[in-house]
Amino acid sequence: MDGKDKENKEVGNPEKIELKWWEKRQGICLYQKKVQAKAEQQKKEKREQKKKLAEQKKAEGDAAAKKAEKTARPRREPSKKRNPPVVRSLDSLYNIDSVPQDAKEIIADFMDVVADSHPLNSRQRALLPKHIRVLSHYLTDERKDRWLGYMNETTSLSAYVHYYLWWNLVRLTRLFSNLPKDFLKLSQDDVCLDIGSGPLTVPIALFLARPELRSVRLKWYCMDISSQALQFGMDIFLSVAARLKCEAWEIVRVKGEFGDRIKQDASFVTCANMFNEANENTDMPPEYTAKKFAEKLLAYTDKANHSAKFLIIEPGVPKSGRFISLLRDAFIRKDFVPLSPCTHCAECPMNGEDKSKGGKWCNYVFTTEDAPKVLLKLSDQSNLTKERAVLSFVALACAGEAKAESGEKKKDSLHKEEFLSFRIASDPIRLPGERTGYYACSSEGLLLVVTQTALHSGESYSVRMPKYQMRTDWKSGAFILNLD
Repeated sequence: MDGKDKENKEVGNPEKIELKWWEKRQGICLYQKKVQAKAEQQKKEKREQKKKLAEQKKAEGDAAAKKAEKTARPRREPSKKRNPPVVRSLDSLYNIDSVPQDAKEIIADFMDVVADSHPLNSRQRALLPKHIRVLSHYLTDERKDRWLGYMNETTSLSAYVHYYLWWNLVRLTRLFSNLPKDFLKLSQDDVCLDIGSGPLTVPIALFLARPELRSVRLKWYCMDISSQALQFGMDIFLSVAARLKCEAWEIVRVKGEFGDRIKQDASFVTCANMFNEANENTDMPPEYTAKKFAEKLLAYTDKANHSAKFLIIEPGVPKSGRFISLLRDAFIRKDFVPLSPCTHCAECPMNGEDKSKGGKWCNYVFTTEDAPKVLLKLSDQSNLTKERAVLSFVALACAGEAKAESGEKKKDSLHKEEFLSFRIASDPIRLPGERTGYYACSSEGLLLVVTQTALHSGESYSVRMPKYQMRTDWKSGAFILNLD
């Protein structure tokens, strides 16, 4: 260490400072030199501390600016190859674009279609809203006082056709247009049965909704206790076929009740809005009734025919939803598979039974803004404003037919990994934190689907099975599935 470094080291430590020979000759005091050196040391430490604080402050500012820049930077879209979509839309029960244009036109002009065979005079037109309102009371709050053959009474039948048949065509045509193609794939000379047919609601709606079936020779047995309603419906069906310039299906009218025999075995059995009335005349538990009704429905088909299909449609109320779920279970035990609206064959999670968790029942809704304006006006005049159309239903096919269809689906790339399919069965639900949820049916049970994307009742989706354990909603017990 040279003399200069030694001097600097001594200056750094005031206690080790000593006077030089020349400082002694000049009379410099040792104490004065130590005080001066200590003051210089304190100044140096303050400068270093100030410099260190400035560097720290600058580093913090740079970090904050970098974080703000990262937050403000637009998120780059993920690569589709590296990040395939998690959610895939499968189908919708109520896609209005699936309804044929000629069917929309006939439904819009349905009043004129009815007038082709049963025109109303000016007085009857003026009284129509009143008659519709009276009939509505008999069908809802005064059901117990309703007479069994109300459809044989001219005024009630006319009100039913001009209002309820019209609304049923709006609902069923939209539903039939969106049912699986394989389910409604009927062959030449197939025998079909519509139980509780009334004015041929189901055959007319199916004829409108599926143009590919208009050229297929089908024989329909239409059964109802009201022969007058069957004749009224026959006249309307022929008018619809004439407007579509198609040959009408063969219609065999059968005056009878559910359970009465027909001359041939049917391969396709339908009934709409029938069991809600049949269930009123029994005191048996719904589980027992569903089992017996399933056996009576199966009796109309050939047991050796593995292509038999059933379509049961009921009003979208809790009691009907519960019955549809029980009927579904009864058919599954008979080796049938629900093809729609169900996305699975597991236990129904929306059977309307568990009241402690809200008693969710299976039903599907669409708004009526696309309904004919004349029909909406007639509803308002009858004080029966209808903003939503709702129904519960199940479409069933023999397990052999369903297995062939599922085999084709497995070839789809969607099934290379394990996916969970579900169908939306509720309106949007407001959740805490400005979130939106939807109840949905799935093989895992009831789901509460949470997403920022607008979903609609009747839509089905497929999503990769979550690899984590889904939490449950405290209110409904549903599994919470986050899509975002």
